[in-house]
Amino acid sequence: MSDKTPHRRQRRRRRRDNGRFAETVPPEAVQDVFSAVDGPVVTTTDVADVLGVSTEAARTKLNGLVERGELRRRETGRTVVYWVAGDTGGRPTRERHGGGHDE
Repeated sequence: MSDKTPHRRQRRRRRRDNGRFAETVPPEAVQDVFSAVDGPVVTTTDVADVLGVSTEAARTKLNGLVERGELRRRETGRTVVYWVAGDTGGRPTRERHGGGHDE
């Protein structure tokens, strides 16, 4: 490796008895990222940076929380943003009628 090549830290991941990787970041840690970033939404990059995981691992965790109903998500161009379900950022809630694309 040359001096100009950035050193990548290797993470040693634990495996369960069945050979699958063990979960190392609990859902609560993902939710704590909302307190660590400025604003009412987070991205996969925010979660990855704060927790020191890959963006794919962050995306998997975030989407799992969406499936559990704890977070909501929306695509905004090429970026997906996530927010706490029920959090309206101080705005009054409005009933959506049909055609909504939020997941």
